[in-house]
Amino acid sequence: MEAPYPIILNLAKKNVAVIGGGKVAHRKIKKLLLADVVPTVISPELVANIDPAKVNWIQDVYRRKYVEEMDIIIACTNDAQVNDRVKAEATHFQLVNNTSDKTNSDFYNLATLSSDDMFISISTMGKSPSVAKKMKNEIKEWVSKRFHKEFE
Repeated sequence: MEAPYPIILNLAKKNVAVIGGGKVAHRKIKKLLLADVVPTVISPELVANIDPAKVNWIQDVYRRKYVEEMDIIIACTNDAQVNDRVKAEATHFQLVNNTSDKTNSDFYNLATLSSDDMFISISTMGKSPSVAKKMKNEIKEWVSKRFHKEFE
């Protein structure tokens, strides 16, 4: 990513698509649902952890027509060529996270902690999600003890 700029997005009136129905998609969908977003999920199949009743499931392979009206697209199939195609076909108004290639993405997700009045994000610029997760857990423990906060 050439010019990173950290922000928190209000997704309340945004159309969000997740391309793929595997483990990575499950993690992305889980966070979207916590943010009160009901994503459109495009995938022939869904892992058991993804409840089709909680998403708008299009049971098909990726086709551009399914995402034409989407604001945010998360491409997380197990096929890097499909993920690259999603990014290549997106308009300049659409933000795409290509989970198989952080250099071919407009954004990537951060490790986060949230409570009613606090939101803490940690990023290793996509280089080490495991380090970000470890940092998140250490920060969670420290903030919880120091400020008596419960985090999700």
